[in-house]
Amino acid sequence: MNDAHGTADVAVIGAGIIGLSIALELSRRGRDVVVIERDRPGQHASTVAAGLLGTAALPLGEQDDIYPLKLDSLRRYAEFVANIESASGMDAGYRDDGTLWIARDAHEDALLDELHLERVDRGLLSRRVTSSQVYALEPNLEPGLLGGLIVNDDVQVDPRQLLPALTQAALASGVRIVEGQAVEDGEHDEAHERWTLANDGEAVALAREVVVTAGPWCDRILNRAGGRTEPLAPSGVGPVKGQLLRMRGPSLINRCIRTTNIDIAQRRHGELIVASTKEPEAGWDLTPTEEARMELLRRAYGVLPALRDAELSEHSVGLRPAVDDHMPIVGPAARHGLWLATGHYRHGILLAPATAHWLAEAMEHGLTPELIAPYGADRLGFQPQSMEAAS
Repeated sequence: MNDAHGTADVAVIGAGIIGLSIALELSRRGRDVVVIERDRPGQHASTVAAGLLGTAALPLGEQDDIYPLKLDSLRRYAEFVANIESASGMDAGYRDDGTLWIARDAHEDALLDELHLERVDRGLLSRRVTSSQVYALEPNLEPGLLGGLIVNDDVQVDPRQLLPALTQAALASGVRIVEGQAVEDGEHDEAHERWTLANDGEAVALAREVVVTAGPWCDRILNRAGGRTEPLAPSGVGPVKGQLLRMRGPSLINRCIRTTNIDIAQRRHGELIVASTKEPEAGWDLTPTEEARMELLRRAYGVLPALRDAELSEHSVGLRPAVDDHMPIVGPAARHGLWLATGHYRHGILLAPATAHWLAEAMEHGLTPELIAPYGADRLGFQPQSMEAAS
């Protein structure tokens, strides 16, 4: 093989929000890191995401298996963004105005009661508000609402600002990023404890450890990452298509508005986000559909009638990485020095700070932190490298 583009302590495959966050965290801990990206940083799901970050979900219980990780990551977010903005000198589009959940009928009003009580039981803050209080906060919402729930802990970030800032912060910390280079093969030299990552027979990177963060494309790498004669078992991560709308118009709302079937948020620069569909049967299709556009607009107009005067500026499509249980895969894989961080489904932007921190802890100390123990690859059929659990 020809010389690799980079020789490093750690090679991260994939320059989305998860990969770049891990690279930055490892670099700050003194590791020499190279990131390999087949396109450009943040080209895929990361910059299509809505960036609406919170722990609550309706109906109650959905995604509850990752609640502890979501809460941990949300609490890290302000510092995460502040560090990125300080290192990059760029604005990440962070807003901490909170979320207003609204109830359009008695069923949704009862759900908000349940959500409020659940948060109280968990020691979290939220506040039930009457319909008149809802309209005092957000006068442009549809008439006839029964009430709402304010969750001030929720935040939002603009992924299209965050990703460039994160990329620049990683570069400023010493991370090297190799763009336009796919990884099609990986072999581990046990004698020298070194991985060779290659594409079409040409070495792309040499590293002592490898972190695969390539979203729904992870299995294309993992099936080769044990060496050509010993492919790893597939992780089962695959694509879930999601479509959202970006609109331009007057300032209509002051915080993220959530219902059981639509989320609407407004950026400080005026863009309105209408999110989003979940299409697990669509496979790898990236085609925006008229059906999805009309359904999203119908739901959004029903919540925010003044949105009819806004201009549709973009119909975005992305592929979220997910496994059947909708939990992420974070931890060691089946070969020495091989790590996984994928399958974050709808929560990649939210879970980036916690994933980066706890995976770096595992790599640094050789122990599985308790918070990420439920998200190990062993539940999917891998036999990970031996690690002890840390309490």
